[in-house]
Amino acid sequence: MLNVEHYRYSRKRRFKKGWLVLLALVLVAGGGAAAWWLGVDELAQRLVRPQARGRPLDALWRDRLYDEIILRADAGLKSGPLDPAALAYRGFAYFYKAVSEGNLEERIPYLDESIKSLRRLKLARVNPWPLETDYVLGKAYYHKGKYYYDLALHYLERALGGGFQAVDIYDYLGLAATQLERTEEGLAYFQKALQVNPTDLLLLMIGQSYHDLGSLAEAEEYLLRALNKTEDPAIEAKCRFLLAQMYFDRKDYFKAETEYLAVLARDPDSAEAHFYLGEIYAGLNDRVKARAEWRKTLLIDPSHYGAKLRYYK
Repeated sequence: MLNVEHYRYSRKRRFKKGWLVLLALVLVAGGGAAAWWLGVDELAQRLVRPQARGRPLDALWRDRLYDEIILRADAGLKSGPLDPAALAYRGFAYFYKAVSEGNLEERIPYLDESIKSLRRLKLARVNPWPLETDYVLGKAYYHKGKYYYDLALHYLERALGGGFQAVDIYDYLGLAATQLERTEEGLAYFQKALQVNPTDLLLLMIGQSYHDLGSLAEAEEYLLRALNKTEDPAIEAKCRFLLAQMYFDRKDYFKAETEYLAVLARDPDSAEAHFYLGEIYAGLNDRVKARAEWRKTLLIDPSHYGAKLRYYK
């Protein structure tokens, strides 16, 4: 994956592992949760065109001085409200400021400014970067959250249909489509993304998509591939929980037990892993071990509804 830390608004080397996955983890997880901020190199190269070289905004863009870009663009827009270069650089700068923020509440005002500038740019008589505009608009709408996934898909598909390519475009298309419960469409985009950049997170999302579609053999294959590839504890845990769920559903209790025990080896305080171990032991008619696991669940999470039902009945 592209080293997104290099492109964050702050020059500090901050890295926060998380999801950005759809699976209502996403996030993805959730559109939030963790996010993919890829394609910056390609966008930067597209904005640096021969006719633009030497312009102040262009130079500032190469140095990723987003605040200065916004100040210069705002000044230019006072005399020319539809100046395409000022609107483009302002919209792109606000987007990359947004994805550098740590939480959604801080990102939203920047995303709103990005969208406002880029929507105005689409009204301009001349737009040197129409596909880039749609691409960043699509990503901005995706990061706005679940009420904007349809717009994210619309603009990203426009960019792709016009011939735009970026390292992350299929990832975002897959995320948006899956969040809209268009799982087969999302899966097709994830498969294309995998050809470009085969990451552990993509393998996990493909496995989740196959699981949601009921294609359990394919789901198991991709989850095992993700598990073998990943060094991220969060991705490992998600893979193991999904695998364990599939094994439990088909009454392959010993395989399911192996997965939950592996989760607990990394995270002994996983209430869910203890709870489902209890369910496995109940399925094996070992009530003593089952109650012991449900008791551990309640010690970790006293409000765990399932464990209370099982332990106290």
